[in-house]
Amino acid sequence: MSEPYLGNWNLPLVLLQIVAPFAFGACIGSFLNVCIYRMPLGRSVVHPGSHCAACGSALPWQVNLPIIGWLRLKGRSACCSTKISPRYAVVELLTALLTVWIWNLYPSLLGLAYLVFTYGLIIATFIDIDHFIIPDEISLGGCVAGLILSGLIPQLQETSNPWQALINSLLGLVFGGGLLLVIALVGSFILRKEAMGMGDIKLVAGMGAFLGWQAPLFIIAVSSVLGSVIGIGMMIRKQKRWGLKMPFGPFLAMAAVIWILGGHVWMARYMAVFDTTP
Repeated sequence: MSEPYLGNWNLPLVLLQIVAPFAFGACIGSFLNVCIYRMPLGRSVVHPGSHCAACGSALPWQVNLPIIGWLRLKGRSACCSTKISPRYAVVELLTALLTVWIWNLYPSLLGLAYLVFTYGLIIATFIDIDHFIIPDEISLGGCVAGLILSGLIPQLQETSNPWQALINSLLGLVFGGGLLLVIALVGSFILRKEAMGMGDIKLVAGMGAFLGWQAPLFIIAVSSVLGSVIGIGMMIRKQKRWGLKMPFGPFLAMAAVIWILGGHVWMARYMAVFDTTP
Protein backbone atom coordinates (compact mmCIF):
# COMPACT_ATOMS: atom_id res chain seq x y z
CA MET A 1 0.00 0.00 0.00
CA SER A 2 1.34 3.41 -0.96
CA GLU A 3 1.91 6.11 1.62
CA PRO A 4 -0.76 8.80 2.09
CA TYR A 5 -0.33 11.81 -0.18
CA LEU A 6 0.39 14.10 2.78
CA GLY A 7 3.32 11.87 3.69
CA ASN A 8 4.95 12.69 0.36
CA TRP A 9 4.91 16.43 0.88
CA ASN A 10 8.22 18.22 0.84
CA LEU A 11 8.02 20.37 3.96
CA PRO A 12 10.48 23.09 2.83
CA LEU A 13 8.62 23.33 -0.48
CA VAL A 14 5.26 23.63 1.28
CA LEU A 15 6.65 26.39 3.50
CA LEU A 16 8.06 28.23 0.49
CA GLN A 17 5.08 27.83 -1.84
CA ILE A 18 2.11 27.97 0.53
CA VAL A 19 2.78 28.90 4.16
CA ALA A 20 5.21 31.78 3.59
CA PRO A 21 3.25 33.50 0.78
CA PHE A 22 -0.02 33.01 2.70
CA ALA A 23 1.42 34.64 5.84
CA PHE A 24 2.98 37.42 3.76
CA GLY A 25 -0.29 38.02 1.89
CA ALA A 26 -2.29 38.13 5.13
CA CYS A 27 0.07 40.79 6.53
CA ILE A 28 -0.22 42.79 3.31
CA GLY A 29 -4.01 42.42 3.55
CA SER A 30 -3.88 44.00 7.01
CA PHE A 31 -2.08 46.99 5.51
CA LEU A 32 -4.57 47.13 2.63
CA ASN A 33 -7.35 47.44 5.23
CA VAL A 34 -5.58 50.52 6.57
CA CYS A 35 -5.40 51.97 3.05
CA ILE A 36 -9.06 51.19 2.36
CA TYR A 37 -10.15 52.97 5.53
CA ARG A 38 -7.80 55.95 5.53
CA MET A 39 -7.24 56.91 1.89
CA PRO A 40 -10.78 58.21 1.22
CA LEU A 41 -10.46 60.30 4.39
CA GLY A 42 -7.20 61.85 3.25
CA ARG A 43 -5.27 60.38 6.16
CA SER A 44 -1.75 58.97 6.20
CA VAL A 45 -1.58 55.20 5.82
CA VAL A 46 1.64 55.11 7.84
CA HIS A 47 1.04 57.36 10.85
CA PRO A 48 -0.42 56.90 13.41
CA GLY A 49 -0.07 53.16 13.95
CA SER A 50 -2.99 50.74 14.14
CA HIS A 51 -5.66 51.91 16.55
CA CYS A 52 -9.31 51.28 17.36
CA ALA A 53 -11.56 53.27 15.05
CA ALA A 54 -14.16 53.62 17.83
CA CYS A 55 -12.17 54.78 20.87
CA GLY A 56 -8.76 55.55 19.39
CA SER A 57 -6.79 53.15 21.63
CA ALA A 58 -3.56 51.78 20.17
CA LEU A 59 -3.80 48.11 19.20
CA PRO A 60 -1.13 45.77 20.61
CA TRP A 61 0.43 43.38 18.11
CA GLN A 62 -1.17 40.26 19.60
CA VAL A 63 -4.70 41.49 18.79
CA ASN A 64 -3.66 42.89 15.44
CA LEU A 65 -2.59 39.61 13.85
CA PRO A 66 -4.18 39.17 10.40
CA ILE A 67 -7.25 36.89 10.34
CA ILE A 68 -6.29 35.27 13.66
CA GLY A 69 -6.80 38.50 15.59
CA TRP A 70 -10.39 38.93 14.34
CA LEU A 71 -11.23 35.27 15.05
CA ARG A 72 -9.61 35.37 18.49
CA LEU A 73 -11.59 38.46 19.48
CA LYS A 74 -14.79 37.04 17.94
CA GLY A 75 -15.30 40.20 15.92
CA ARG A 76 -15.08 42.58 18.87
CA SER A 77 -12.37 45.12 19.70
CA ALA A 78 -10.31 44.26 22.79
CA CYS A 79 -10.40 47.81 24.15
CA CYS A 80 -14.07 48.78 24.02
CA SER A 81 -15.87 45.68 22.67
CA THR A 82 -17.05 47.56 19.58
CA LYS A 83 -18.11 45.24 16.78
CA ILE A 84 -15.44 44.83 14.08
CA SER A 85 -16.68 44.19 10.56
CA PRO A 86 -15.82 40.70 9.28
CA ARG A 87 -14.71 42.38 6.07
CA TYR A 88 -11.33 43.11 7.67
CA ALA A 89 -10.67 39.37 7.93
CA VAL A 90 -12.17 38.80 4.46
CA VAL A 91 -9.74 41.29 2.88
CA GLU A 92 -6.81 39.66 4.68
CA LEU A 93 -7.90 36.16 3.64
CA LEU A 94 -8.56 37.23 0.04
CA THR A 95 -5.16 38.89 -0.18
CA ALA A 96 -3.45 35.82 1.31
CA LEU A 97 -5.14 33.39 -1.11
CA LEU A 98 -4.40 35.51 -4.18
CA THR A 99 -0.80 35.89 -3.04
CA VAL A 100 -0.37 32.11 -2.83
CA TRP A 101 -2.07 31.60 -6.21
CA ILE A 102 -0.08 34.25 -8.12
CA TRP A 103 3.22 33.42 -6.40
CA ASN A 104 2.93 29.79 -7.52
CA LEU A 105 1.69 30.66 -11.01
CA TYR A 106 4.46 33.01 -12.14
CA PRO A 107 8.25 33.34 -11.83
CA SER A 108 9.42 35.57 -8.98
CA LEU A 109 9.86 39.00 -10.64
CA LEU A 110 6.78 38.68 -12.84
CA GLY A 111 4.81 37.35 -9.88
CA LEU A 112 5.88 40.29 -7.72
CA ALA A 113 4.71 42.74 -10.40
CA TYR A 114 1.34 41.01 -10.63
CA LEU A 115 1.05 41.04 -6.84
CA VAL A 116 1.63 44.82 -6.72
CA PHE A 117 -1.05 45.18 -9.39
CA THR A 118 -3.48 42.88 -7.54
CA TYR A 119 -2.99 44.64 -4.20
CA GLY A 120 -3.88 47.94 -5.85
CA LEU A 121 -7.04 46.37 -7.29
CA ILE A 122 -8.12 45.15 -3.85
CA ILE A 123 -7.77 48.66 -2.44
CA ALA A 124 -9.69 50.16 -5.38
CA THR A 125 -12.44 47.54 -5.09
CA PHE A 126 -13.36 48.11 -1.47
CA ILE A 127 -12.99 51.90 -1.60
CA ASP A 128 -15.31 51.94 -4.61
CA ILE A 129 -17.81 49.75 -2.75
CA ASP A 130 -17.79 52.11 0.24
CA HIS A 131 -17.51 55.53 -1.41
CA PHE A 132 -18.17 55.11 -5.17
CA ILE A 133 -14.73 56.55 -5.92
CA ILE A 134 -11.38 55.18 -7.05
CA PRO A 135 -8.51 57.30 -5.70
CA ASP A 136 -6.06 58.75 -8.23
CA GLU A 137 -3.27 57.31 -6.09
CA ILE A 138 -4.47 53.89 -7.26
CA SER A 139 -5.63 54.57 -10.85
CA LEU A 140 -3.06 57.13 -12.00
CA GLY A 141 -0.47 55.55 -9.73
CA GLY A 142 -1.20 52.28 -11.53
CA CYS A 143 -0.54 53.96 -14.88
CA VAL A 144 2.88 55.15 -13.71
CA ALA A 145 3.72 51.86 -11.96
CA GLY A 146 2.69 49.86 -15.03
CA LEU A 147 4.98 51.86 -17.30
CA ILE A 148 7.93 51.64 -14.89
CA LEU A 149 7.55 47.94 -14.13
CA SER A 150 7.08 47.10 -17.82
CA GLY A 151 10.44 48.71 -18.53
CA LEU A 152 12.08 46.87 -15.64
CA ILE A 153 10.29 43.54 -16.19
CA PRO A 154 9.62 43.28 -19.97
CA GLN A 155 7.93 39.89 -19.46
CA LEU A 156 4.90 41.84 -18.30
CA GLN A 157 4.40 42.74 -21.95
CA GLU A 158 5.50 39.31 -23.26
CA THR A 159 8.81 40.53 -24.66
CA SER A 160 12.43 40.58 -23.60
CA ASN A 161 13.07 44.07 -24.97
CA PRO A 162 12.61 46.79 -22.31
CA TRP A 163 11.92 49.51 -24.87
CA GLN A 164 9.35 47.40 -26.70
CA ALA A 165 7.74 46.58 -23.35
CA LEU A 166 7.54 50.28 -22.53
CA ILE A 167 5.90 51.02 -25.88
CA ASN A 168 3.43 48.17 -25.41
CA SER A 169 2.62 49.44 -21.93
CA LEU A 170 1.97 52.95 -23.24
CA LEU A 171 -0.25 51.56 -26.00
CA GLY A 172 -2.18 49.55 -23.42
CA LEU A 173 -2.63 52.65 -21.26
CA VAL A 174 -3.94 54.79 -24.12
CA PHE A 175 -6.06 52.05 -25.66
CA GLY A 176 -7.58 50.86 -22.38
CA GLY A 177 -8.48 54.31 -21.11
CA GLY A 178 -9.58 55.50 -24.56
CA LEU A 179 -11.80 52.48 -25.22
CA LEU A 180 -13.66 52.82 -21.93
CA LEU A 181 -13.93 56.59 -22.41
CA VAL A 182 -15.66 56.07 -25.77
CA ILE A 183 -18.00 53.49 -24.21
CA ALA A 184 -18.77 55.90 -21.35
CA LEU A 185 -19.51 58.79 -23.73
CA VAL A 186 -21.81 56.64 -25.88
CA GLY A 187 -23.56 55.30 -22.79
CA SER A 188 -24.04 58.81 -21.39
CA PHE A 189 -25.51 59.97 -24.71
CA ILE A 190 -27.97 57.07 -24.81
CA LEU A 191 -28.96 57.19 -21.13
CA ARG A 192 -28.91 61.01 -20.89
CA LYS A 193 -26.88 60.78 -17.70
CA GLU A 194 -23.35 59.89 -16.64
CA ALA A 195 -22.84 56.24 -17.52
CA MET A 196 -19.43 55.80 -15.93
CA GLY A 197 -17.08 57.76 -13.70
CA MET A 198 -13.61 58.92 -14.68
CA GLY A 199 -12.20 56.76 -11.89
CA ASP A 200 -13.19 53.62 -13.82
CA ILE A 201 -11.65 54.99 -17.02
CA LYS A 202 -8.36 55.82 -15.31
CA LEU A 203 -8.38 52.42 -13.62
CA VAL A 204 -8.65 50.61 -16.97
CA ALA A 205 -5.86 52.82 -18.32
CA GLY A 206 -3.69 51.56 -15.46
CA MET A 207 -4.71 47.99 -16.24
CA GLY A 208 -3.64 48.49 -19.85
CA ALA A 209 -0.29 49.88 -18.69
CA PHE A 210 0.32 46.73 -16.64
CA LEU A 211 -1.18 44.09 -18.93
CA GLY A 212 -0.93 45.44 -22.49
CA TRP A 213 -3.51 46.55 -25.05
CA GLN A 214 -5.32 43.21 -25.43
CA ALA A 215 -6.23 42.90 -21.75
CA PRO A 216 -8.71 45.84 -21.67
CA LEU A 217 -10.81 44.13 -24.37
CA PHE A 218 -11.17 41.06 -22.15
CA ILE A 219 -11.56 43.07 -18.93
CA ILE A 220 -14.31 45.35 -20.26
CA ALA A 221 -16.24 42.44 -21.79
CA VAL A 222 -16.01 40.16 -18.75
CA SER A 223 -16.69 42.95 -16.23
CA SER A 224 -19.80 43.96 -18.20
CA VAL A 225 -21.12 40.40 -18.03
CA LEU A 226 -20.30 40.11 -14.32
CA GLY A 227 -21.87 43.49 -13.59
CA SER A 228 -25.03 42.62 -15.51
CA VAL A 229 -25.50 39.23 -13.87
CA ILE A 230 -24.80 40.45 -10.34
CA GLY A 231 -26.75 43.67 -10.87
CA ILE A 232 -29.85 41.83 -12.07
CA GLY A 233 -29.52 39.43 -9.15
CA MET A 234 -29.37 42.33 -6.68
CA MET A 235 -32.41 43.99 -8.24
CA ILE A 236 -34.40 40.77 -7.99
CA ARG A 237 -33.31 40.26 -4.40
CA LYS A 238 -34.11 43.83 -3.36
CA GLN A 239 -37.19 44.03 -5.63
CA LYS A 240 -35.97 47.21 -7.31
CA ARG A 241 -36.36 48.44 -10.86
CA TRP A 242 -33.68 49.55 -13.30
CA GLY A 243 -31.46 52.35 -12.04
CA LEU A 244 -29.89 50.63 -9.01
CA LYS A 245 -26.61 52.45 -8.30
CA MET A 246 -23.71 50.06 -8.26
CA PRO A 247 -19.92 50.63 -8.43
CA PHE A 248 -18.30 49.25 -11.57
CA GLY A 249 -14.71 49.22 -10.27
CA PRO A 250 -15.06 45.88 -8.43
CA PHE A 251 -16.16 44.13 -11.63
CA LEU A 252 -13.26 45.62 -13.56
CA ALA A 253 -10.93 44.41 -10.80
CA MET A 254 -12.41 40.90 -10.83
CA ALA A 255 -12.03 40.69 -14.60
CA ALA A 256 -8.40 41.87 -14.38
CA VAL A 257 -7.60 39.21 -11.78
CA ILE A 258 -9.28 36.58 -13.97
CA TRP A 259 -7.02 37.74 -16.84
CA ILE A 260 -3.93 37.22 -14.67
CA LEU A 261 -5.07 33.82 -13.41
CA GLY A 262 -5.67 32.41 -16.89
CA GLY A 263 -7.94 34.72 -18.86
CA HIS A 264 -5.12 35.65 -21.23
CA VAL A 265 -4.75 31.98 -22.14
CA TRP A 266 -8.47 31.59 -22.76
CA MET A 267 -8.52 34.68 -24.97
CA ALA A 268 -5.54 33.41 -26.99
CA ARG A 269 -7.32 30.10 -27.57
CA TYR A 270 -10.51 31.91 -28.54
CA MET A 271 -8.69 34.13 -31.04
CA ALA A 272 -6.92 31.08 -32.47
CA VAL A 273 -10.31 29.74 -33.59
CA PHE A 274 -10.57 32.64 -36.05
CA ASP A 275 -6.97 32.34 -37.27
CA THR A 276 -7.12 31.30 -40.93
CA THR A 277 -3.35 31.35 -41.46
CA PRO A 278 -2.35 28.05 -43.14
